[in-house]
Amino acid sequence: FVNRQCKSHCHGPHRPHMHSSHSVHEDKGLPGPYPIAEDPSTCGIVKATQYGMLERCKELVEAGYDVRQPDKENVTLLHWAAINNRQELVKYYISKGAVVDQLGGDLKSTPLHWAIRQGHLLMVMLLLKCGADPSLIDGEGFSSIHLAVLFQHMPIIAYLIAKGQNIDTTDFNGQTPLMLTAQKSIGPEPMKFLLKFNPSLNAVDNVQKNTALHWAIASGNTSAVDLLLEAGASLDIKNVKGERPLDIAYESQNHFMVYMIQEEEKMRNRRNNRLLKIVEKYELFLMLASSLTFMWAIGYVMDLSSDSWLLKGGLLLSLLFVMSLFVRLLVGLKNLRYLPTAFLLSSVFWMSMTWFFWFLPDILYTQEMQFCLDMMGFLYYFYKTWSTDPGYIKTSEEERKENIIALAEAGCLDFRTFCTSCLVRKPLRSVHCLACQSCVARYDQHSLWTGQCVGIGNHYYYLLFLVFLAMTGIWMLYGTL
Repeated sequence: FVNRQCKSHCHGPHRPHMHSSHSVHEDKGLPGPYPIAEDPSTCGIVKATQYGMLERCKELVEAGYDVRQPDKENVTLLHWAAINNRQELVKYYISKGAVVDQLGGDLKSTPLHWAIRQGHLLMVMLLLKCGADPSLIDGEGFSSIHLAVLFQHMPIIAYLIAKGQNIDTTDFNGQTPLMLTAQKSIGPEPMKFLLKFNPSLNAVDNVQKNTALHWAIASGNTSAVDLLLEAGASLDIKNVKGERPLDIAYESQNHFMVYMIQEEEKMRNRRNNRLLKIVEKYELFLMLASSLTFMWAIGYVMDLSSDSWLLKGGLLLSLLFVMSLFVRLLVGLKNLRYLPTAFLLSSVFWMSMTWFFWFLPDILYTQEMQFCLDMMGFLYYFYKTWSTDPGYIKTSEEERKENIIALAEAGCLDFRTFCTSCLVRKPLRSVHCLACQSCVARYDQHSLWTGQCVGIGNHYYYLLFLVFLAMTGIWMLYGTL
């Protein structure tokens, strides 16, 4: 629906829709573009406004046309200028007394509402500077931020919030933008974007008393349900019918959502377990210890005197099962990225033990020292790569809002210069890392073996880590010859 609406307004002058909210899904209700006028001197003021004919509009206004006068569809010239992104005409009409918050059309929308529907960020900025009120509600019950969310215009959402619009503003039915996104938006991006502004997860609307999670489940919005559960939305709030989110999932017979909610309930109950809290505190240490044990057990099984590969294969599969069970039950998602790191360190540890106890007696003193120096360099630069800030871009909430306004006013509030996940201005060559959930300056990669991003802050240490890792591997290989 949103895509059809937007596509129908991509070219030529546009008309405000004169249909009700029940007819937004019907293409036959969408008006087409007007034909191009051949002679500007014969245009009426409405058509001249649609096509941005500034001189013709000035001529007609100076001749006595009242800029506040609505046409037969109850739409003013300011509406026509706003919907077609005619900024000079908007400035001119306001200077001639046009009412910036005039309601017009069957949807009883202000010029600001229609600029937002079309995604005209510069027009939105201009109207707000001229005193437009973003909190006004149109005939469908939506305020400015609700319309920006409904039509998924992310830069406009960011700009409205940066200018002080409350993320929890309610519409006529008491729905917040988060509820509207959960109910009507397709895909995870709109929900992810709104959650960055810390909206109220457990607010309820005025009619159904539903939370955003209730609305997401009722609408079958799986991606929104997943994001809301991850953000910590309550599972216990009941709506006006006394239904919890799980009850609605059962009613909709959506087995996948039922499974998602039940698993989230189990996970939250586990977090309250005292023993598991202690385990979580020492999670990284336990992961390293378990990987050391796992690597030792693999070596032990492979070194068994038995010639039965069936026995050895069965034991190895049993070890793999036990390790995967440990990871699933005791390792949280936050620290799961360090699992390859734990296996790397375990491998190096046992190979070092092999070197010292098996190869050392047969190797010259100078070679021993070289190996020890390489091992120390490897561990040191691994630690420096892991512990050094790679260049995470950190800003306060106030700085984020200032950046959004500055980028918008410079005409640069787009995905090339603005990260919609971190809500920050992206420096040159920065990339948003999905694993670390942060933008990294001069991003190189997210290293699987260190569990950290590599950027401007630790790139030097990472290169030396690789050099010493290669040298250590070469010396270990040399010891086997």
